[in-house]
Amino acid sequence: MKGNKGVTVANGSATIADFAKQEVTMIDNARKKYATIPVSQYGSQLEAIMPGDGAALLSSMKTTCESKKPGVTEVIQGVQTEERDVTCSTTMPVPDGAKQPAMSMKFVIKIWSALPIERMRVPALWELSGYELWQKYFMNPMGASSKSGMGGFMAPMLEAMGKDQSVALRTRMEMFMEMPSLVAAGAAASSTPFMKMSNEVVELSVAPLDDSLFAIPSEYSAASFGDVMNGLTAAAMASAKVPTGAGGASNVSIPANVKAYVPLLTPLTRTDPDAKDVQGMVEVLITVGQKGNVEGVEALGGPQELRKAAIDTVSQWTFRPVIRDGAPVSAYTVAPVVFIDRSKGPFGFLPDMAGEERKGQLAEAMPRSPQQVFADLEQDAGGGDKTRRSNLPGPLAMAALKAGANEKAGVYAAELLAGADSDKKGWNYGNAIHDGHTVLGLVALRRDDVAGAREQLLDAGKTPGSPQLNSFGPNMTLASELLKRGESGVVLDYFESCRAFWKMGGTQLDSWGAAVRKGETPFFGANLR
Repeated sequence: MKGNKGVTVANGSATIADFAKQEVTMIDNARKKYATIPVSQYGSQLEAIMPGDGAALLSSMKTTCESKKPGVTEVIQGVQTEERDVTCSTTMPVPDGAKQPAMSMKFVIKIWSALPIERMRVPALWELSGYELWQKYFMNPMGASSKSGMGGFMAPMLEAMGKDQSVALRTRMEMFMEMPSLVAAGAAASSTPFMKMSNEVVELSVAPLDDSLFAIPSEYSAASFGDVMNGLTAAAMASAKVPTGAGGASNVSIPANVKAYVPLLTPLTRTDPDAKDVQGMVEVLITVGQKGNVEGVEALGGPQELRKAAIDTVSQWTFRPVIRDGAPVSAYTVAPVVFIDRSKGPFGFLPDMAGEERKGQLAEAMPRSPQQVFADLEQDAGGGDKTRRSNLPGPLAMAALKAGANEKAGVYAAELLAGADSDKKGWNYGNAIHDGHTVLGLVALRRDDVAGAREQLLDAGKTPGSPQLNSFGPNMTLASELLKRGESGVVLDYFESCRAFWKMGGTQLDSWGAAVRKGETPFFGANLR
């Protein structure tokens, strides 16, 4: 904070609050764009970009919280704090007629907040508490998200966490998932947290700050709020990583002979596990040798009773070898092994936190560029039977596009569409039509063929849909790129086509359409993929 301004900087973005003008400026440093809006509109702008059709589901989730102070104090950054414990339980009902019982989540939160007297003693705390109150009462992002149902779902937790209106210097949260089907399968209920999060203030200072922190760089250009949020969301999704835990990548043990980590490899030959009384899924980490044989298997998650059987099964599989510098190498990959008795209905899978951390560590220790991802996928696509190959053109087309291999992206997209046309009753038909035309449209744009891209966008909207498209909605990447070329008419037509299969997305399509008609870029969020 400085004078009448405050700034928050995180992950390549910045938010500048002007207390005197009552304005908020969102800055996308990667794309050198910014959007300034009155603080009175901040909440409504967030509400406008929220998916509206999840409200029924989220509002049906019930959250109850208990808050207590165990009387524990601690000094953090020279400030006397008091611990408060918050425990919240959320029940998530399942659709009518489903065999699986309701699932629930439990949040165990510990908060160390500055004692009230400390806010008067420490100038930095006084300023910080004032900034937090201003954000809460004027920006009010959670209040604005009530349309999506998130406000009602989160309100009890936020109320419990912010009960004493003090500055939190440390927050630790553990999330547990309780799935009755897993408990019935022998898994321990809530014994291991599914996710851990920790935040702590590492410095408090009132040292003078440079004015440039509170100013918009002169070379940055103004954009709509939705456009800036699109950029920030895309950047966050691209950089998202599974937490690596203490020590990060340097803390992971990797045998000297293992030279790569390719998370998704398709077996050339595989056997299915023998049926068991306990059903569920075991995720395994596989060491694929230079000849494609399985050199080792490690269970990353799943019921303990199924792990040995899963390891025995995977040990018989074979793969295409992974190539580095023109030669085959030993490499890690990950695969699910499913034990299922369909007569017993669906089952759940609860990932193991340690397994998730291990995958994150391996990805960080052995990173791959988009070009390497595409090369690995092309190598993996060789050999095997017709069924195996039929599942790969879609991922190949997308990977080629991201790697800048436009010609190959077009070839694989055409193969995807040809395969779909020969199997119109196949499970992936709707996805193939949508993805194939989307890729071809993006390839056309890279050749500056706007007319071709328009045609491909409309063809992508003619998909009959799929379970994925019907639930999560269409890919808006091509539509977003065409909007940048001023092609709002065809994008609005595309929105209308998507209504035929995306029944859940009516409100969202209305919101996007309204933004386009006003000459703005909608916030597409996770639909940019």
